[in-house]
Amino acid sequence: MSTDNESTPDSRAHAEAATGGSTPAMDTGGTYRAVAVFLAVIVIAALAYGLVQTAIKASALFTG
Repeated sequence: MSTDNESTPDSRAHAEAATGGSTPAMDTGGTYRAVAVFLAVIVIAALAYGLVQTAIKASALFTG
């Protein structure tokens, strides 16, 4: 037997909790994603800087 409210977010949360899942109290995925992207950009920039500095020093070794 199917009712109209089976697809509501509340009923899905109860169904997930009943099967052992958990639902977050609030949606923080956007915040975590923004922080992760920000930190990834910092790491990539630092790696690029180190690569450029290494290339400059290595070229100095071979060009005198």
